[in-house]
Amino acid sequence: MVRIFLAVLFIFFGSQAYEDFVQYEKGYYYVEIKKGSFKAVNAKLLEEISSHGWDVIHTINVDKTVGMKKPYKTHLLCKSSYLKQGIERFKPIGIIIPCKMAIFSDGNSIKIMVEDVTEYGDLYGKGNPEFRKMLYRVKEEMIDILNKTAGKFMKSRYTPYE
Repeated sequence: MVRIFLAVLFIFFGSQAYEDFVQYEKGYYYVEIKKGSFKAVNAKLLEEISSHGWDVIHTINVDKTVGMKKPYKTHLLCKSSYLKQGIERFKPIGIIIPCKMAIFSDGNSIKIMVEDVTEYGDLYGKGNPEFRKMLYRVKEEMIDILNKTAGKFMKSRYTPYE
């Protein structure tokens, strides 16, 4: 009986292990990573984007464009399966793609941010529940990318201490 209880706890907390890193503010989700170099965090971010089936279609080097000394990049992302579904559900989807994910150095930490795409559902998806569901799935994937990237550099609060 104790083994079953522990297995259930492990499954529950294991599935929740990455959910404690992401925060929300003013229409975007973000993680703040305090350990790791910008280069290492960005490399892990790009790896997670790819492992989730997304393509980085362009990277804007914001830092170089505006002459900043600290690194700042915006990755423009697209996933062809979502694009196909989006066109079927909302023909003018081109006005809201690609998804944008920013990574920058902020003091002694690295922030990664992604917009809350579900807000587009409020603007363009009224009366279109399928489009809204698709945007919700996109949001969940973006949050998972943030969490898994942060999880490589931070300890989950659900990780048991020995």
